[in-house]
Amino acid sequence: MQLQFVRKLIGMYVERIVGKVFPNETGAARLQQIGLFTLIFTLEESDVPVTIARLSKITGQSRSKVHLQLQKLVKVGVVEQKKALNRHGRGQVFYFSIKQTAKTRQLVKAIGKAAGKKR
Repeated sequence: MQLQFVRKLIGMYVERIVGKVFPNETGAARLQQIGLFTLIFTLEESDVPVTIARLSKITGQSRSKVHLQLQKLVKVGVVEQKKALNRHGRGQVFYFSIKQTAKTRQLVKAIGKAAGKKR
């Protein structure tokens, strides 16, 4: 039951990603966006913030390529970015996370309830 809710939740986000085609965008770029979204979705539960540098290191893609695809995800509204001070407290860095909507919050709540019933 829980897996069904997770699939529906991810499906809602993926539909928004593939539903918006930017000018001169390839199918490969949309697949990159889905991959980055999935990576952020799994990484944001860890104690380490999700940054362009971290995503770049994990994927082996340049920071500029990761940044380009992240900006598209922000524009579509499935990812949000927040400014913060870097670890040295001097410069700024962006942290990325999955953007919740009323529908996604409802599904997350249902997933939590389903998980609670299995225990």
